[in-house]
Amino acid sequence: MNARTDFRPIFTRATLFALAVGMSGPFLTLYAIELGADSVDLGLLQAALNTVPNILQLPFGRLTDRLGRKKLILYCGSSIYFSVFIPILFVFTPKQYVLLLSIQSASNALMTPAWLSLVGDATTIDNRGSAMAKLNLLNGVGSLAATLFTSFFVYLYFGTTKTGYQFMFLASFTFGILAILSTYFIKEPPRRSIKESVEPFKDIFKAFRRNLLFSQFVTLSTIYGFFMSISWPLMALTQAKVLGGGPLEFGILQISNMSAYIVSQTIFRHIFDRAGRVPVLALAKFGLISFPLIYAFAPSMTYLYIANFIVGVFSALNDTAVLSYLFDSTPSGQRGSYTSLYNLSVGFSYFLGSLVGGVLVSAGIPIFGFTASLQFVYLISAVGRGSIALMHKKLIETRKSETSLKAALMEELHLKPQKPKKFL
Repeated sequence: MNARTDFRPIFTRATLFALAVGMSGPFLTLYAIELGADSVDLGLLQAALNTVPNILQLPFGRLTDRLGRKKLILYCGSSIYFSVFIPILFVFTPKQYVLLLSIQSASNALMTPAWLSLVGDATTIDNRGSAMAKLNLLNGVGSLAATLFTSFFVYLYFGTTKTGYQFMFLASFTFGILAILSTYFIKEPPRRSIKESVEPFKDIFKAFRRNLLFSQFVTLSTIYGFFMSISWPLMALTQAKVLGGGPLEFGILQISNMSAYIVSQTIFRHIFDRAGRVPVLALAKFGLISFPLIYAFAPSMTYLYIANFIVGVFSALNDTAVLSYLFDSTPSGQRGSYTSLYNLSVGFSYFLGSLVGGVLVSAGIPIFGFTASLQFVYLISAVGRGSIALMHKKLIETRKSETSLKAALMEELHLKPQKPKKFL
């Protein structure tokens, strides 16, 4: 498609989908506890939400490439995904709940490659960065609006009763139906299905050898993802046990993060196409070292609010730059398979990093004490993030820059120095 492509149907579907997921997504674990879930049930729940979609994206990504009917796959996946909210209203045991969420995760794995392929085909290398920034902005706005609504209105009206959760699930179902209907207005580029695509598991290394841009990008993203995620299990411990934060403080942290994310997507949406992908990627990933560093030594919750705000800024830059580079480095006819490989690799590093982070803290507590063990793992995360972030500068650029990153940032912030006037 050319630069005049009408992105409004894509933006509409993304916003409605974010509203639908945001209505209940942040509270899925809490509802499992409401049903009486134990540690085993919660472990199965995390596997259903994270591991299942990452694994299944490989075969579903290849299906997207071979079939070539991305909107049809979106219809099927979305219909299954949102229909699950109806039987969830009537579950009584945690295992029934986990089973239904597993079905939902599988349908999410079906949708994701088709959606990414559709968005990638609808954009060009010239408009991709700004389009991805707008898309991420609308995702953030939809998620924040939905979460604020359910956090305040639902809890104030229903309290922490089962009826309140059921209202959330019905709200997700309603907005989900609207998201499905909005898919009709998206124009699918005329792409023929292909007979050869990246086969699940069998051709992984072949794909890496054939596409240098993609393989280098996935390798760095996977290693960075490991060092980023080893700090994730520590965050709640720092918030609750070290600094004594409660539900109110948790809400402020989320609002601080999402507000910065939304504002940054609005302000910096044009720098990705003007300054190139690589400089923004390196800056964003290096900036994310601020998160573990502040969490490691924060004396009060106020510092965590600042950390979450800073991370919201760099996360906005990172998410858009990652999507832009990923679409730039993947062939159109095989984008479903390649994006699935990326999600599988990075998803596995997140799982492994979270596991290692938790184990390191547990092993360090008897030796160094609780707080010192947390600080030790936070520092590992910061050093790893920083070193791998600098290596991103060696990536092959996919978009010729129009100006330097510094100049682009100053222009977007309206800080560009004015040339002095000459007087005769």
